[in-house]
Amino acid sequence: MSINFRQLAHAHALAHHRNFRLAAAQLHISQPALTRSIQTLEASLGIRLFDRLSSGVELTPVGSLFMEHGRRVLREGEDLERAMADVMGLARGSLVISTGPFPGDALVPDAVAALVRSAPDIHCRIREADWADVASHLLERQSDVAVADLSTVEADDRFETELLIDDHFQFVCRSGHPLAGRGPVNKAEFDDYPLVGNRVPARIEQFLASPGEEPDSLGATGPFRVKIDVATFAATKRIVLASDGITLAPLPQVANELLNGSMTLLQTGTITPRMHSGLIYLRGRSLSPAARQFAVELRRIKADMDRRAMGLAARFGIV
Repeated sequence: MSINFRQLAHAHALAHHRNFRLAAAQLHISQPALTRSIQTLEASLGIRLFDRLSSGVELTPVGSLFMEHGRRVLREGEDLERAMADVMGLARGSLVISTGPFPGDALVPDAVAALVRSAPDIHCRIREADWADVASHLLERQSDVAVADLSTVEADDRFETELLIDDHFQFVCRSGHPLAGRGPVNKAEFDDYPLVGNRVPARIEQFLASPGEEPDSLGATGPFRVKIDVATFAATKRIVLASDGITLAPLPQVANELLNGSMTLLQTGTITPRMHSGLIYLRGRSLSPAARQFAVELRRIKADMDRRAMGLAARFGIV
């Protein structure tokens, strides 16, 4: 029996796409070459890994077991490659970052821009994702690092975390909104206006839910319930600026809009929850030079954001 990393990578791609043509395209090889590789692997093992169906290909029961172990071998191979690159002092050449809506709007793009200015040959990919999905991205080696809410991972000993953003959320609307400039706004007044936002962790769901309402209930329309659910904060801002929608955001996220007067803060007299986002990566896994430099840039930009937030808080009378 003889199995090599190339065959494992081919089988992994085919198991993922369930289609020879799509898997071959991902691998940048011809479809006949992929077919021969899989046939050679199956012949070497003496078992059928894939069932060829009219709808595509599917792993056989034995094939599923094979790929479960094969994926682990591929991940360990990547870790070995990364460790050797660190020993040699070489940049890995690529960096994949998973990020949630808020840090993906304000923090990550600037950190990546700074990274590629110092290392223009590094290929970076930013994966905007639901904050709840970033753990699986890291565990499955789909991403090298993540910048997202820490709630689901900071108690998990498989991950290292570093808190970066711990600012209070603020209620924000466009400057021409009917509630703008009204002084303290009652919760009941929110009923007439949609709250625009992203999927939020449980602690924020509890804050947003109406009294007696289940936090995860569908179709709820009570005060502070998210009624327009979007994937990115950039989209949230565009909707709020063009409608009577209201959103929650830390001050640094809407600094430009507050300063140019297109958005304004709503005073509610309510103590809002804090954002709780930061850097996440796998414990025990050596970060590449690119990932380490990215972390350095994150910390530098966060320090700049903190200074700006202090100035904004003083200007708008936020304690």
